[in-house]
Amino acid sequence: MRCIDATYSHLLFDHLTSRGIAAENVLGKMPKAGSRIAEDRWKEMLEKGASTVRDSAFGLSVANHFSLRYLGPVGYLLLSSNNVMDALAKGQRYHVLISEMNPVKAHIDADHLVLSWPLEHGWSGQLWDELGLGTTLKLIQAINQKPVFPSSVEFVGPTPANRALYEQFFGCDVLFDQAMPKLVFPVRNLFSPIPKTDPYLHDILDNQAQQQLRKLTLENEEIGLYRKQLLQILTREPPSLEKLAAENGISARSMQRRLRAQRISFQSLLDQTRHTLATNYLRESRLGLSDIAGMVGYTEQSSFTRAFARWEGMSPGKYRRQHHEDDR
Repeated sequence: MRCIDATYSHLLFDHLTSRGIAAENVLGKMPKAGSRIAEDRWKEMLEKGASTVRDSAFGLSVANHFSLRYLGPVGYLLLSSNNVMDALAKGQRYHVLISEMNPVKAHIDADHLVLSWPLEHGWSGQLWDELGLGTTLKLIQAINQKPVFPSSVEFVGPTPANRALYEQFFGCDVLFDQAMPKLVFPVRNLFSPIPKTDPYLHDILDNQAQQQLRKLTLENEEIGLYRKQLLQILTREPPSLEKLAAENGISARSMQRRLRAQRISFQSLLDQTRHTLATNYLRESRLGLSDIAGMVGYTEQSSFTRAFARWEGMSPGKYRRQHHEDDR
């Protein structure tokens, strides 16, 4: 289960409030700063916000409200970097502290910096792309402390009727129906020195970020162990919390407490494990859909199909066809 930091989600709450909307009535209670929100919950919040406002470029509107404070200590660490390129390198290093969704890839192509988001975990949708590309631009502008705009922008989704809004926001040509989200900047604008107000504070923030990264890595290792155990259980019998607890030599109640400490429920962990197993079977085997459904713990193929559509936004059959076409 991929997550984002709750502090980043406060951007959405504050944006709705700035438009005179009671955000908690629409999205539920504001998450506590420092906690993490599951990807599905975050997407649901974005969709509810967009539906309430009825804004045809809602992600860009939210991004326009962005400031570095929504990244917590990592935001202030980026601001204390030597220049934008240095800040982007730190952003890549600590990206997982903000979001575990598709991380940015950066490379220099001639005299341009190319920032792209390969769809390794599938496409998260137009709203997420609008917010992600929009906040990245605002982040770079905030760090640079003077105007800077990309030379081109690429979106995965189809061309919208309001294309001019996108070009106005980014200040350049915007392409749609592309392979992955992408921002391209002239390199010459990104090496200007950023005045450092407190190098000592920079070192403190960097140490804090390193500690948080180590803690998150340990948490992911523990969840990874439970996921492997669930995979083994799925090959033998129907999974349950009690069976996972038995694998660890503890009671079901103790297992539940461990999962709660890692901010994940047994059902979410099981869904994530089934999702991973199902996509592997669909991509790497010729097993029938009913066989795959049984192998990931579903007694009915229809239940598996509904769950898979929730995970990937498409049927298992369509997913298999798409990925086999990609292989060819």
